[in-house]
Amino acid sequence: MLYWVQLAGVAAFAISGVVASRGKRPDVVGAFVIAFATALGGGVIRDAILGHPAQSFRDGNTFLVIVGATLVAMWLPRTIQRLGPTLRVADAIGLGIFNATGTVMALESGSVTPAFAVVLGAVTGSGGGMLRDVLCGEMPALLQPGELYITTCVVGGAVGLVALWLGASMALASIAMASVTIGMRLLAIRYRWKLREFYRDEAEAQETA
Repeated sequence: MLYWVQLAGVAAFAISGVVASRGKRPDVVGAFVIAFATALGGGVIRDAILGHPAQSFRDGNTFLVIVGATLVAMWLPRTIQRLGPTLRVADAIGLGIFNATGTVMALESGSVTPAFAVVLGAVTGSGGGMLRDVLCGEMPALLQPGELYITTCVVGGAVGLVALWLGASMALASIAMASVTIGMRLLAIRYRWKLREFYRDEAEAQETA
């Protein structure tokens, strides 16, 4: 079941890459490059840091899912637009699953501290989106004021560490990480939760001075 949920997340990320690139009007090859970078970027960065061969490159189904999702996004743009809310839910699910698997892989490797395992989990979940934005010539969404994204990964990972400290198994802790990340992300979408901007306009600063 977890495997198929991960593939659903891969598909959602690939489609989001194509949708984000549409305004830049890339050719077919460019659209595929952005889709693959979005779907695989976070996991590849994680595996590179841990010194592991990229896991996604060993799974033929992952390749087929990305190609299929990319073709659907390119040739059925109106359908994708109608599925917008559904895709955001799928993206949240993928974010939570990849955050949990990334954190667990980092912890089990023994190569990093628990704190950095949480960081790697967040990188796994959000790295693809960051590459997507860079390739599209945009400031990465996770660095812009807006709905909580990478913050949900950090909170989910921290909850998982607390669960492990309390004696929970790795499997139970990973479920907690994924559940908290997904739940918090969906709530952020529903209620438009945002972090306060670090920089403020000069006019606003003068008003509060």
